[in-house]
Amino acid sequence: MERGFDMTHETLEASATRLRVHGAEYASAVRALTARGDGAASWGDDGLMGPLVAAYVQCKDTALAAFAHMGDVVGATGDAMGAATGRVRFVEDDVTGGLDDLGGSDVPGATWT
Repeated sequence: MERGFDMTHETLEASATRLRVHGAEYASAVRALTARGDGAASWGDDGLMGPLVAAYVQCKDTALAAFAHMGDVVGATGDAMGAATGRVRFVEDDVTGGLDDLGGSDVPGATWT
């Protein structure tokens, strides 16, 4: 049974790009919701609903702040995935180059990804 860990760099880079795009789209949607204002103006409040409006606005602001943070986290995860695959590829290339210099890549049964 073979054990190990293998990275498919192209797949990880494509996934990282998709995460960055999703993070940007998510942030765009949150900005659009924020631009709408508090939404309570359409209630036609004459002052009696003031405490309810204040609670609603506070909940909405808290939710939008959480959603904005979530979009940032998704985008940052994509950035980290892209950086990780780049670093692993660099190390793999460096190790492979070192083995080639030593003649080690010609050893029967030795495989390097």
